[in-house]
Amino acid sequence: MIARSLALFLTVAVLHFALSFAGIWVSLPAAFEGQAGFWAAPGKILLVWIAAVLMAPLSWATPLLPRGADLDLSMIALLSVLFGAAAVGLFHLWRALRARKTLVQ
Repeated sequence: MIARSLALFLTVAVLHFALSFAGIWVSLPAAFEGQAGFWAAPGKILLVWIAAVLMAPLSWATPLLPRGADLDLSMIALLSVLFGAAAVGLFHLWRALRARKTLVQ
């Protein structure tokens, strides 16, 4: 159980960080290539859109941060850890609900 939770946590956190970082990395080239339309660079544009969705909670949390706080890679890493923790929490909730359902039947 602990090994599955750790594997899920690491998978979600690393995947979140990698997709977010890659989206930031290709955002400027995607913007220039995307001026000709979506089909000029669909892979890059989709990657940037995915990264924007994954990092949306950072913009929600900005008012809670102290003034002058930079949104750098450490903030993305913290958000990735939170996504991993949420995935593990949902995993345990799902297992508990499934176990309860089998007990009721």
